[in-house]
Amino acid sequence: MSTQEEKTFRGMMGSTLCLLPEKHFLCLLCRDIFTNPVTIPCGHSFCLSCLTQFWTRHQSKYCPDCRRLFANKPDLSVNRVLADVSENYRTARPQKPLDEETVIDVQDMIQDRLQKIERLKYSLDVQKSSYLREVRESQKIFSALVCAMEKTHKAVVSAIEYKQKKEEQRVQMLIKDITKEIDQLKNNMNQPDPQVHQSDKLKQVVLPSEMKDWSRVGIETDPCIGVTRRAMSDILEKIKLEVNRLSKAVEVNLSGKTAHPFLSVSEDRKQVRHTDKLQEVPDHPTRFDRVANVLAKEAFSSGRCYWQVEVGDKIEWNLGIARQSINRKGKFTVCPANGFWTLSLKAGGQYVANTSPVTVVALEQRPRNVAVFLDYNEGRVSFYCAESGVHIYTFTDRFTDRLHPIFSPGRLHGGKNAAPLIITSSFCSI
Repeated sequence: MSTQEEKTFRGMMGSTLCLLPEKHFLCLLCRDIFTNPVTIPCGHSFCLSCLTQFWTRHQSKYCPDCRRLFANKPDLSVNRVLADVSENYRTARPQKPLDEETVIDVQDMIQDRLQKIERLKYSLDVQKSSYLREVRESQKIFSALVCAMEKTHKAVVSAIEYKQKKEEQRVQMLIKDITKEIDQLKNNMNQPDPQVHQSDKLKQVVLPSEMKDWSRVGIETDPCIGVTRRAMSDILEKIKLEVNRLSKAVEVNLSGKTAHPFLSVSEDRKQVRHTDKLQEVPDHPTRFDRVANVLAKEAFSSGRCYWQVEVGDKIEWNLGIARQSINRKGKFTVCPANGFWTLSLKAGGQYVANTSPVTVVALEQRPRNVAVFLDYNEGRVSFYCAESGVHIYTFTDRFTDRLHPIFSPGRLHGGKNAAPLIITSSFCSI
């Protein structure tokens, strides 16, 4: 195309563009024609510098127009087509008289403020919903806490009454035995011995061989303190679990590209099950190829995080956290030295913390939901029974790498362990 033809083409394009409303070429943030425009996944466009500054001021990455939140920062590549069209419009648009521009600017300012009012009202409505949700959640938590305390108090009273009844029965038996010995002593006194003088009879009574030494027999006068203390300790553990949960309940989603080929991850990225069949999946550098594990997409490098996993009636599983830099290929030992801090249920019904060597954990109640609490800065990973609030085990270490939640649903065992592990966001009951 010759220079003259190119000028003619650009002139025709400019004339066509001038027919379009100017708002199609304006950045919402600076209210000017796009400069190096970028288009984000929701379809809205902004100047590259404007959007970068906007996201720098706001911790969350969301669209300034539709407010859509992005889990990961979108790739900000300049939309070349929009950039060229915007530049052509900038060149071809008719110049407006100063007074007309001033009127239009004032109208835009009025419109901006009206939109601001609407956004404030909308934000207030969202805030009210959030407050109401927190009020309902607080009612639920404190009601459950009061119920748990009343239940625990009844259990304490019942335990004390049972102990008192057992002590009463024991004392009655002691009194019975002592009374029996008193009767035996009286009978011996009443039976005359011709070889013993009457005046010496009280001093020389032959004691039966089965007589006991009662000098060291007694009862505990303050037996109930231990019962109350243990009950309060259990309540405090439950409160501690709830405080941990409220610190930061996080959204956890499984990363399909890390899943071993034997594992099937659900579409919502919340469930994983063992299929016992190799899935046709691409060989990814982050995928486990020997051990049937899967990592969460989310990684944590600071702060405190909490999530729950439904294990149900499964007879084997493994879950916890792992370093981002762990070995994914070949065999390896699951232990803190290799970047794993996990809790397991073995097929024989034994719970173990995967230390080196393993630490066997004794549990009175079989958990159906396991709560995991990570305090990155303090170097702690704690596991709780989400139903009862009972503490299971805590790892202490020093974290330097990013940490991912890790899951393994265990082998099928003839279909007995076919149920999935399920990541749940439901709140624990205390």
